[in-house]
Amino acid sequence: MRRAPALLLLPLLASLSAVAAGTPSPITPPAVPTPAQAGQLQRGETTYFLACAICHGDRLEGVSAPELGGGDFRALYRALPPRALHDLIRDTMPYDRRGTLSPQEVLDVTAYLLRENDLPLPEGALSADTLDHAAPTP
Repeated sequence: MRRAPALLLLPLLASLSAVAAGTPSPITPPAVPTPAQAGQLQRGETTYFLACAICHGDRLEGVSAPELGGGDFRALYRALPPRALHDLIRDTMPYDRRGTLSPQEVLDVTAYLLRENDLPLPEGALSADTLDHAAPTP
């Protein structure tokens, strides 16, 4: 039996050290998105970083505004259809420029936030017609 060179073990040891130190791991989104979802999620991420991250943080952690990730956020929006988050974003965000996001940008950011929190999305891209169709998880 051959021994693995020590250099090959360094990444494993570094990751174990991070786990032991309690480094939080990022939220893992569900399986591979459909092509329609992938485009929407990419646009949503871009819009989020341009319009939302300054207040809500690069990692959804909340800076000068509430966090948009984590257990409390997931618990609240898990029981609601995507429309609840969509309408909140549409009507109140960005805080200092309410109503400046296009309807498509609001849909894209909504899909991005749901995905980042491992919350259900309808099949295909999120649209005005499917805002009520994602089944809440138990």
